[in-house]
Amino acid sequence: MAKEKDVDLMQLMAEEGSRGRRHPVKAVTLERRRRIRKAIEMLTNKGCEKRDYLSGLRDLGLQDGSPEFQDFERVWDDYRGKS
Repeated sequence: MAKEKDVDLMQLMAEEGSRGRRHPVKAVTLERRRRIRKAIEMLTNKGCEKRDYLSGLRDLGLQDGSPEFQDFERVWDDYRGKS
């Protein structure tokens, strides 16, 4: 929980420091939300298999073995089971 607060604080500081200019942190946050929405769509689609899900994550720009990719794979395993 403490790390999450640190990340939130750093994001807030970056946004405040860039007042009047583009917000790079906001762009990253929007991209992450887009990835999460797409992953949810694939998870809830009963016709989607794990290999399709992992391929979809790669299409979204995630690299195999990256922490975010592993997090999304863990979500699949928790929600749909290992297969």
